[in-house]
Amino acid sequence: MAVPPKDLSAALAVLGSPEEAVSPDNGWGQTEIFYPERWTKRWPEGLSLPWFLEREESALSVSRQRLFELGDSVETEEDAVSFYVAVCSWGAGTSAQQTYRCAQPLHQPGAPGRLLEGLKVAAAGSAEEGYFTFNHSGPAKIRGLGPAFFTKLLYFAAGRPGPADVRHPLILDKRVAHALGWAKRAGWRTAEYSQYLDLVEQLHARWRPDLPTDVIEYTLFHAERAPDTPSI
Repeated sequence: MAVPPKDLSAALAVLGSPEEAVSPDNGWGQTEIFYPERWTKRWPEGLSLPWFLEREESALSVSRQRLFELGDSVETEEDAVSFYVAVCSWGAGTSAQQTYRCAQPLHQPGAPGRLLEGLKVAAAGSAEEGYFTFNHSGPAKIRGLGPAFFTKLLYFAAGRPGPADVRHPLILDKRVAHALGWAKRAGWRTAEYSQYLDLVEQLHARWRPDLPTDVIEYTLFHAERAPDTPSI
């Protein structure tokens, strides 16, 4: 789909000089700290804890690179839950409120199976297919799990993108939407997510076609964010 020239120009201005783009390794090294106790104190009864939540450290950290590795080995419902918690821990960081919101979907009936179903589509299907699977009523829909976090699941489950993978599922959250100048900051329809990928594809061609598209998402996300610090 053609992207309005003004939207393309505005996004290019946010991305800045192509010569100053971050390297993929820098992006994949993005690491966030989280507190396991914020998960364990609201953990659903009868659901097995992910192995890393049983560790004794009060704080852990996880990087994009580690999440790609975890996403590559999701085969069971237990794996799906562990992957979900790891991805959401990275996304929520040290925010108690965000961690609480991420824990709530696990209390929904059949959540582990629904996660596994959605992750299977994410790993094998297109970005739009994965988005639709988590976003619409069906075997992978989980109440309380919205696009800001399930696009993170899609992104990591699909593996690290290469420069030629211009339709890789990418994270879309309110920071990215704000950087793009979008008025809508949540609840995007599948068609709107597809429009986001259209825009990224055209930005990629104009800005740095030699880099994977997640460098664009990373740069947009950090456009208004101060640098952070610290892996499971």
